[in-house]
Amino acid sequence: MSDYTSDNKRIAKNTLALYARTIIVMLVSLYVSRVLLEKLGVSDFGVYSVVGSIVILFSFIDNALTLASQRFLAVSLGEGDMGKMTRVFNTAISIQLIMVATAIILLETAGVWFLNNRLSFPEGRLEAANWAYQFSIMTFCLNFLRAPYAASVVAYERLDFFAYASIVDALLKLGIVLAIGFSEADKLILYAGLLSLESFTMLIVYKIFCNRAFTTCRYNRILDRAIFSKMFAFSGWTLFGGFANVATQNGFLFLLNMFWGVVANAAMGIANQVLTALTTFVASFQTSFQPQIVKSYAQGEISRVSSLINSTSKFSFALMFLPATLLIINIDLGLEIWLGNVPEYANRFCQLLVSCCIIDAITGPFNAAIMATGKISKYQIAIGISFAIDLVMSYILCRTGIPPYLILISRIMTRGVLNGFIGMYFIKTLIGHDVKTYVKRTLLPIFSLMAIMIPIAYIVYVNFEGFPLLFVSIIVVGISFLVSAYYVLFSESEREYILSFVKKFRNRG
Repeated sequence: MSDYTSDNKRIAKNTLALYARTIIVMLVSLYVSRVLLEKLGVSDFGVYSVVGSIVILFSFIDNALTLASQRFLAVSLGEGDMGKMTRVFNTAISIQLIMVATAIILLETAGVWFLNNRLSFPEGRLEAANWAYQFSIMTFCLNFLRAPYAASVVAYERLDFFAYASIVDALLKLGIVLAIGFSEADKLILYAGLLSLESFTMLIVYKIFCNRAFTTCRYNRILDRAIFSKMFAFSGWTLFGGFANVATQNGFLFLLNMFWGVVANAAMGIANQVLTALTTFVASFQTSFQPQIVKSYAQGEISRVSSLINSTSKFSFALMFLPATLLIINIDLGLEIWLGNVPEYANRFCQLLVSCCIIDAITGPFNAAIMATGKISKYQIAIGISFAIDLVMSYILCRTGIPPYLILISRIMTRGVLNGFIGMYFIKTLIGHDVKTYVKRTLLPIFSLMAIMIPIAYIVYVNFEGFPLLFVSIIVVGISFLVSAYYVLFSESEREYILSFVKKFRNRG
């Protein structure tokens, strides 16, 4: 039996480190987005968003292999087999090199053709778009090769390094955005080129750290055929789900470009920046739990896995709901302060995407638990179908002529609600998770809290605007949420845990 107290302390420590990292990275990232929009202009910002989306379309390969690396490394560590972990790491690197070569071929053929023949760019910007595309390919490949090292950091739960590296990464990106303002060169091309250099720097940082910190992370060109077969089979199914995921998101960007042009792409690009900043909070919390979920499953501690699913869902929602609600209410003022010149539709895109991430926060732990089992074929097919439905529904909505932001209704219903039901079905099927208990102890308190908070937030929203709305919403919505969450969302044992954690934190201060 694992020492749960020690595990929980490690989770709390990692969560605090990741939170500090999140606050810094979020502030820097938001400022970077503002400056980048000013330096590039709305048109070139939209060009970069749509060009980058072609490369991101192929990132499903990277995501699939990253998930495979994290899963197999964490399982090996949970089993205490360091020799196996070394073989897993080396096999992961070998697979990455093979897939990088494959991705380059696809990007330099089908990707180049699509860029030049199917997308719409302002007059005179096609050549710059092609240069930005080539540099984006380079950035993608470098980030791809970094994945096994990042997966090792997560598996070993060295999230303090992950936090520091993320801060350095954000500061380097800030330096790049500030630097392009002093150059007379084409800013779009220069920005894409410097991002490639920054990605190379971070790859070297991760490689040096992992080589020194973990004896299992030294590449010796080992290719374990048995591990290769298992990882490739696992990756094959995550590739299927990942492709459907990325195709949906980037297909949406292509639809925006074809029906509304780069201005809509710019609005969606801003919304994605807001979404990334907000979800990073919950991602930090869930990242601290994911290794424990995988290791607990590897050790046969299924009750521990179920407990982590329930607690992570509830705490993730608690961490996401208040900032998301305040952001939705104050989006107009927030964008005006942040950007000054706000692209058309950006506020509505932001509000709907933020609504999506509230659902994602609740269901996020499902994926980690399902991936831990390794039995993912039917799950990936199910979510792949859900993503395909999203893309089809988005196209149909585009054809109706509705405002572009309303297309996100499809994403909420499929990627949010439908995928939540899919996840619950598979955690019940694969690990025997008690869904009735989950609904009673996790979902019912969440829905009860939302039933209290949504009317309060709406009343504040319709009666104030501007800075008065900001101040009143922070006070009224904030206090209402804290009181309601404490008594409605959390159980008695969870309230005791929160109080003890606060007391310990206060005593240390």
